[in-house]
Amino acid sequence: MDITNYFIGVLTGVSVTTFFIGKEWYRYYTKYTIQQKQLDRVLKLNDKIKKLKSLSTAETPNLNAGI
Repeated sequence: MDITNYFIGVLTGVSVTTFFIGKEWYRYYTKYTIQQKQLDRVLKLNDKIKKLKSLSTAETPNLNAGI
């Protein structure tokens, strides 16, 4: 009977430990993926801003020369 209680205790301990480790891994995974998506959005927005700035500076001298 003692060996059965021992195995039940070990199994319970392993299950609880696995639950908490999995919970932390999931928290890290979701945090990482959300940060990665935010970084992708910021980089995409930055590229658009750079493109608009380069277009506006390239067109400005042409407009001034025509006046």
